[in-house]
Amino acid sequence: MRGFMKSCFFDILIALARVAYRLVRCLPVQDKVIFLSRQSDAPLDLRLVQEELARRAPHLRQKTHYRRLSGDGTGSLGDFLALIRPTLDLARARGCFVDGQCIPLSLFRQRRGFVAVQLWHALGAVKQFGWQAVGKRDGHTRADATRWRMHENYTFIPCASAETQRVYAAAFRAPTEKIPVLGMPRVDEILRLAEDETLREAIYADHPTWRGMTTILYLPTFRKGQPLNLQPLLKVLDRTRYKLIVRVHPNDAIPAAPPDVALTHQATHNLLGLADIIVTDYSASAIEASLAGKPLYFYVPDLADYRHNQGLNIDIEQEMPGCVFTDFSALLHAAESVPYATTRLTRFREKYVEKADRENTARIVSHFLSQL
Repeated sequence: MRGFMKSCFFDILIALARVAYRLVRCLPVQDKVIFLSRQSDAPLDLRLVQEELARRAPHLRQKTHYRRLSGDGTGSLGDFLALIRPTLDLARARGCFVDGQCIPLSLFRQRRGFVAVQLWHALGAVKQFGWQAVGKRDGHTRADATRWRMHENYTFIPCASAETQRVYAAAFRAPTEKIPVLGMPRVDEILRLAEDETLREAIYADHPTWRGMTTILYLPTFRKGQPLNLQPLLKVLDRTRYKLIVRVHPNDAIPAAPPDVALTHQATHNLLGLADIIVTDYSASAIEASLAGKPLYFYVPDLADYRHNQGLNIDIEQEMPGCVFTDFSALLHAAESVPYATTRLTRFREKYVEKADRENTARIVSHFLSQL
C-alpha cells in the first residue's frame, strides 16, 4: 500500500510539473548553456567543455548546477526538489550538457532547437547500465525507468569508439546516428597528465615514504549495497614492498583498512601517473587506465555471478587473456613473474579509445555549435 501511495504521489507531482514547465518554456529563450551534474561537484568532462566553449563562443552564458545528490536516481523527493532550479534554467536555455541521468531533461519535452548533450561520466562501459540493467541487481526497476523517462531527449551522445557506440545504443535506447564517435574530453586530460610529472612529484613530496615502493592502484567499481572488501588483497600483499592506493568509488563509504593503505575518492585521472600496476574489476576505469600504458589487471572473484546477474559489455577474459584473475595471490604472482603483454593492452586501448589525441573536447564543442 505504501508503495502504491508513493507511486500515485509522484505521478501527480510529475503531471503538475509538466504543466508548470510548459508555462516557463513560453518565456523568451536566453543565450545560455546549462551544465548539470548529479555525479560530481567538480565533473572533469563538463569542466573541460566549459573552458573550450568559453573560448569558442564567449557570447553564450554558462550556468552550472554541480551537486552530487544523495538519492539513487530513481526519483526520491529530495532529488526532485534539488532539481527545481536547474529545471527552470533548462526551460529557457539554448542547450545543455549533462553527465548522467538528468530527470528534468528526460522528463519534460524541450523546446524546438534545444541541444542536449549526454557526456556520460566514464570513457565507456565494461558492465551493463541504463536500459541494459533495468530489472537487474544494480539497475533501476522498469517502473521507475519508465516513470522518469530515463535517458530521453538527447540530441547527441559522444563516445570514444564504435564498440562503445554499440553499447550506448542499448544503454540509452538511442539510434547510433545520435552517438557520434567524437571521443571524450577526459582523454585530453589523461594524455596531458601522462606527460606531466608535476602531479606525481607533488604527491611524493607529501608522501616521501612512498618513493621506491611498487605502487598498486586499485580501481574497484561501485556495487550497490555491497561494501568494498579489501581483505583478500591485504592478506597476500607484502606492504613493505607494495604501496596500495585504493580509489574508492564516490558512492561507496571509505572502508576499514590499515593506516599504510591509501584510501581516496580522488578522480582516477589524477592517480594513473602514480601507478606501477593498475588493478580493477568491472569499472570503466579500465579503459582510462589503458591510456596510461601501465600493466592492467582485472581482479574479479565474482565474475560468474556478476556476468549472470548484472551483465557485461566487454568479455574481459577474451579481450585481456592472462590478465583476469579470481584470486588475488595469482594476480600478484603473474605481475611479479610473467612479462606483461603490452601489445594486448595496446589492442584493448585501440578498440575502445579510437580518438587517442588531445582534440576530443574541441570536436565535441564543434559538433555542439553546429547543432546549435
